Amino acid sequence: MLRFNKPRFENLDKYLAAKDYDRALTAVVAELKRNPSQFNLLLRQAEILGLAGNRDNAITLYKKLAEKYAKDGFFAKAIALYKKVLRLDPELDEIHSELARLIDEEAKGNLPLEERLAIDQAKSKARKHAKDLQENAPSAEDKERRSSALFSAFPKEALEDLLASTNLRSYQEGDIIVTEGEEGHSLFLLVSGEVKVFTRGERGEHLQLAELGEGDFFGEVSLLTGKPRTATITAKSVVNAIELTKEAVDSIAAEHPGVRAVLEDFYESRAQATVEAVIQKMRDD
Repeated sequence: MLRFNKPRFENLDKYLAAKDYDRALTAVVAELKRNPSQFNLLLRQAEILGLAGNRDNAITLYKKLAEKYAKDGFFAKAIALYKKVLRLDPELDEIHSELARLIDEEAKGNLPLEERLAIDQAKSKARKHAKDLQENAPSAEDKERRSSALFSAFPKEALEDLLASTNLRSYQEGDIIVTEGEEGHSLFLLVSGEVKVFTRGERGEHLQLAELGEGDFFGEVSLLTGKPRTATITAKSVVNAIELTKEAVDSIAAEHPGVRAVLEDFYESRAQATVEAVIQKMRDD
C-alpha cells in the first residue's frame, strides 16, 4: 500500500490503483473544502464511497447530485447517476419513478419541445463566431440541453417506462461502439467522453467524418427504422453513454403511442446535425 505523510489530491489515482480508499476519500474531502462547489469532486467522492463498500452514503450522494442535475435541466447526467445507484442497489425499483417525477416537474415550467429547440438554436447561433469553425460548434451545455428536451417531451407515465428501459454503457479508448453496415437497433446519448465517426470511402478506406461529445446523439435512424448502421463509431476517450433500444421503444409505444411521435419529431428537429446528414453532405460534395 502506498504511504504518504498526508493524503494529497494529486496522488488520488495512485491511491485508487492501490485500493487505498481511506486515503483517497481523505484527499477528496480535503480538496472539496477548498472547492466545495466542484461537482466533479463530489462525483469522485460518490464513486470512491461505492468502491470502499460504503454503499448507503454513495447512494445518498449520487441521488443528491442527480437531483441537482435534473433541476438544472441536465437530464442525461441525472439518468446516468441513477443508473449508478441501481448498480449499487438493484432492488431500488422506485428509482425510475423518482427520476421521472423530477424531469416532469422541471418540464412543466418549460415551453413545448419545438419552441425550446428553436430557442436553444437561437442562443447557439448568438454565440457563434463566423471566422472560427470551432467556435461555431454548439457548446456541450447547449447540446445537453437539447438532448434534455427529448426526455422532458414525454408524458410522465411513458417517461418512467422509458427511463427503466435505458442502459448506461461504458467504453474504453479505442473501443468500437457501432460498426458501419451492421444491423442497428438502438440510439446512444453521450453523457461523457468523446467518440470518432468514420465511414468507408469509395476504395474501402476509413474516412473520419467528425468527433462527437457530451450531449450528442447517434443511432436515431437505426432505432426508428432498424436500418443498418451508416458509420463506424469508436471511443476517443473513456465514454459513458445512455443506450435506448428499438425493442424497448416498440414495447413502450404499444402502450403509449405518442412515444414514437416524440422521437420522430426530435429527429426531424435536428436532422441536419445527424451522422447521416454529415455522411450525405460528404458524398454530395
